[in-house]
Amino acid sequence: MGDDGDNVSKHSPAAAHNEVSGVVSGPVVQAHSITGDVVITTGTLTQSEVDKWTEGLAQGVQKLWQREENHRRVHDPAPLPVRWRPTPELADHWANIRRLPVGAPAEPLALTGSIEQLAEIYRSIPSGRVVLLGPAGAGKTVLAAHLALDLLKARQPREPVPVIVSVGSWNPRTTPLYAWLAGQLTRDHPGLAAPVHKGGPTRAAALIDAGWVLPILDGFDEIDAGLHPAALRQLNTAPKSPMVITSRVEQYTTAVHGADVLTAAAVVELDELTQDDLADYLPRTTAGRRTGIWDPVLQRMRTEPHGPGPATLRHVLTNPLMVFLARTIYSDTPGHDPTELLDTNRFPTSPALQDRLLAAFIPTVYQADQPDSTRPRWTYDRAHRYLTYLAGHLDKAGTRDLAWWQLRDTIPRWHRTLIFALADGLVFGLAFVLSGALSSAFSSVEFGFVLALGLVYGFAVAVASALTVGLTRAFRSERPRGTPRSVFGGVIRGLAVGLIISAIVGLLLVVELLFAKYRSVLAVGIGLGSGFLFGLAAAFVAGLVGPRSEGPRPTRARLQTRARIVASRFAAGLAAGLGIGLAAAVIEALTSGLAWALQSGLSFGLPAALVGGPALALAFGLEAPTDVSDVASAAQSLAWDRRNAIRKMLTVALLSGLGAWAMFSSYVWPPVALAAMFLSVRATSAWIYWLILVRGWLPLTGRLPWRVQAFLTDAYQRGVLRQTGAVYQIRHARLQDHLTADTTQTAAPAAHS
Repeated sequence: MGDDGDNVSKHSPAAAHNEVSGVVSGPVVQAHSITGDVVITTGTLTQSEVDKWTEGLAQGVQKLWQREENHRRVHDPAPLPVRWRPTPELADHWANIRRLPVGAPAEPLALTGSIEQLAEIYRSIPSGRVVLLGPAGAGKTVLAAHLALDLLKARQPREPVPVIVSVGSWNPRTTPLYAWLAGQLTRDHPGLAAPVHKGGPTRAAALIDAGWVLPILDGFDEIDAGLHPAALRQLNTAPKSPMVITSRVEQYTTAVHGADVLTAAAVVELDELTQDDLADYLPRTTAGRRTGIWDPVLQRMRTEPHGPGPATLRHVLTNPLMVFLARTIYSDTPGHDPTELLDTNRFPTSPALQDRLLAAFIPTVYQADQPDSTRPRWTYDRAHRYLTYLAGHLDKAGTRDLAWWQLRDTIPRWHRTLIFALADGLVFGLAFVLSGALSSAFSSVEFGFVLALGLVYGFAVAVASALTVGLTRAFRSERPRGTPRSVFGGVIRGLAVGLIISAIVGLLLVVELLFAKYRSVLAVGIGLGSGFLFGLAAAFVAGLVGPRSEGPRPTRARLQTRARIVASRFAAGLAAGLGIGLAAAVIEALTSGLAWALQSGLSFGLPAALVGGPALALAFGLEAPTDVSDVASAAQSLAWDRRNAIRKMLTVALLSGLGAWAMFSSYVWPPVALAAMFLSVRATSAWIYWLILVRGWLPLTGRLPWRVQAFLTDAYQRGVLRQTGAVYQIRHARLQDHLTADTTQTAAPAAHS
């Protein structure tokens, strides 16, 4: 976009883009130089907006991967000398890679190089499409991060922004690549989640569709088995889009044989480390008293190159991951002697030696901390049990991403249903007792009677909650909103939610009526009937606007309004209020005659509408100003969702309490506020699931520590975990697989801190 771009290399991916002038309607793909406004579907995406978002995204990506590169100690003391060579049998024709016209001679490009030359070599590829292949632990992710950072350092204004995403969670049969990529971008960069205009795509989707994002798809091999050819076919539907892919050799070869080569893509394969590389690198990782600990090992590898011990070790240490493990265990940790790696009795084969390094890594990093250490103390046994549990969860879920909002899924579904049924019953039972206690303070009713009713009430709500989950699951639809099936499913889900609302309102009215003019079984009938009608009125609203997923995803609270969402939630609140007014009118007509029906409808419905509209609008329609350069770390994502949940709770509690005070009596508003506060986060916040299930149930059963986030942060600081935006990952897939296979300590009979 903009000028012709004198600062853009003629060999850069941006240079391969088309030039467009004027106003373009619809998505603009692969834009390099555009003059004027770009129109995405409807509305206008201005040049200043594109510049602002791309610059912010570039800052965010650089901040994220610079932090990760430092965390992974890539430059401590120096990057390993990773090199590569072309793999023409898996690449496209050179004429396609070079974007030459038909009939033009096509000479191969010089693609051989080292890590310092990576960005320069990439910019020499006119198509901007390259595949980096290598075995597990070869350093593909580190290389991808290094490429992204080098491209960002030399990035000129209005060049595409390289963005690294772990592609293993993508299902090419169900989700278009760009839609999935936009979701990953908004997860890790919340500032791109806002729509470009009313009803339009998100900023992330607009930038991707217009070619302002250079996708670096890391871990192609981690896509579910059997889907690799489908993934490659979908990547080829956008043959002109620059992209970088990393993969293990076997999975990518299978994909090529099952589909085709990646159109216009060059392919390179990482070379193994040499003995000279090891001799240069390993001694530099030691200091002080440990200087020279590698000398005997390297000496034997030089003098006995074919000896069983040296040959096995040399074969293992050709892999950068194994070098990192060996460096951590022996160079960084006192008391460990690397000469043991030459012991053929203990490690007769390469797999045995690899297992030794993988198995020793976690005990090493969880050794006793220094006396002045401020980090929490977790023994190896406990840490290993927790990490094994997490690895098992990731294995069952078929993913490498450890998302805090998905840890609830480690608990069986029926367990989650029971836990939340008990939580619902406890909260609303307490609300009932609170209402009864306030009422008994001004009446002759004994508190023991109120407490007994509270137990019954809590049990009723718990049963209603369990039924709600069952009905919600049974009628959940994945179809788009607005279709007849989705609307029907929404109404059924709303009716299920109405079961809880019926129990709440109905039993509260029982209390009010028992303490007022109805002191008979009629009070119970009126109360429960009222609750059903109130619940029915609210049910349609809940079903039409409520979330469809089994558990909410994290959100970030913002302070600027989203007009469309505010308006829809305000309308939903008004509709709920009018429904309550109608229900009140019907009840009054049945119990007191038609003369009082209109008065009751107005007296109940008007306050409910006036309170419900602002309550839903404030609670669910506000957002916080988000800097596009913000990057959501796992801890930040959790903190944002927690703040959002607390804001919703306070807003809903205040307004619903005032509404209940206006409609019913001074005795009812505190429990109504408490109940509404809990329901607001129960339905919309991932944090409440985290709080009850991950911070409560899992530690109680010993599967995770009480301070879960502190444990994850500590594991990250020790190098066991890494971060990719808002999610953690176990340091390497090989380490995750090792933890998954090690089930000796998965049982956790007791809770620990």
